[in-house]
Amino acid sequence: MSAEMTMEMPADAAKLSDLKQRAAILLTRGDLEGARSAVDAALVDQPEDADLLALRGTCRARQGELSDGIQDLATAVMARPRDWELLNSLAVHLQQMKMFDEAVVFHVKAINNSEPEQHPQLYINLGLAMMGQGEHLAAVELLEAVLAVHPDMLDAAVNLSSALNSLKEYGRSVEACRRTLAIVEAPELFHNLGNALHRIPGRNAEALAAFQRAVELDPTNWKSKHMLSLLRDEDMDSIPANFVEGLFDEYASYYERDVIEKLRYRVPGLIRRYLLKAVPGRTRFASVLDLGCGTGLTGVMLRDIADFQKGVDISRNMLKLALEKEIYDQLEAADLQVTLGEIDRTYSVAAAADVCGYIGRLEEFFAKVAAVVEADGLFAFSVEESFLADFEVSAAGRFAHRRTYVQKALADTGFKVLSVAREQLRNSGGRPVFGMIFVAQKTA
Repeated sequence: MSAEMTMEMPADAAKLSDLKQRAAILLTRGDLEGARSAVDAALVDQPEDADLLALRGTCRARQGELSDGIQDLATAVMARPRDWELLNSLAVHLQQMKMFDEAVVFHVKAINNSEPEQHPQLYINLGLAMMGQGEHLAAVELLEAVLAVHPDMLDAAVNLSSALNSLKEYGRSVEACRRTLAIVEAPELFHNLGNALHRIPGRNAEALAAFQRAVELDPTNWKSKHMLSLLRDEDMDSIPANFVEGLFDEYASYYERDVIEKLRYRVPGLIRRYLLKAVPGRTRFASVLDLGCGTGLTGVMLRDIADFQKGVDISRNMLKLALEKEIYDQLEAADLQVTLGEIDRTYSVAAAADVCGYIGRLEEFFAKVAAVVEADGLFAFSVEESFLADFEVSAAGRFAHRRTYVQKALADTGFKVLSVAREQLRNSGGRPVFGMIFVAQKTA
């Protein structure tokens, strides 16, 4: 009898309602294991309950099982296709998977099935998904419409100013930030204000004040701290890892479109050209380690000449896009200033396209590369060009390096230079950015 009663209890409406409420409270408190345990137990007897599936989906997503979480949420939506909260939750989690087209569809469905008082936040969520699609103009129109009615909606102002900065509409971004800051102060908005002012000639003093206020409001704001260091010309040996990771995680969804179509990024092709040119007659390599692989642009250029290829990058969002290309035998997330990842072999070639732009003092990084490259192995990489100092931060916020300094750093870490070529690496602000492609060989 007791066994039968145990099986029947979850079916009792009142007890099931209590269980759902308890699981929701645990989820709110951050007790993911407790919430998941309660929900899993209830799902044994109620496997199609939309509320339980939604709760488990949210738990799974927060526990890192994002794909499984989305499946649960999608099943819940199928059971209740007009539930705007479920539709919105599914859309938000699809955004986390960078599935922006699908997210937009479900955001629109959430709006169409909700009451007007829910629309402002739902429009903001839709605007974020549109930005992920690269539809910044459409996002701007939507977010401006929200702020016209609700000028104190901080999320709308932050996302609007981010979209305007992406469109290089810096004057409009400044106006948008200041309109909302007159009502409510927030570090994110001061940061975006600083970013816009920094890009307008002659307004660095105002940018400095904006970043300083952002840090005053949030002393852990590493983005604003980094920008303060740049504007104050403080000495830096490297750009903070959390800044680089955050930058490329946010940039991932439109990275390739931006660097290829707008910036005319040439480094991956140049690395291939000078790598092969440095060793005449050699057309294949046993193994390639693509450092700072990003979305895989260099990996695409080297795949056909590599028997084995591994990519390493600090940004997990960039790695997700690299994985879709199916050009790497292994991919790993790692901060290259700390480690080059798990190394189970020595490599014939290490490539580092644009990595040195985020590292000022190169000796430690070069030494790490030397440790994973085989004797007589090759190291091909790019640097932006500096003439005055061994390394300095450029106006674009990346490090540039002097040729003689790079050559000495290579020699000090066990490499000899096979070739160095001055090339246009990309455009920035409508102007060419010059740098050098080095190919060095590890001495035996």
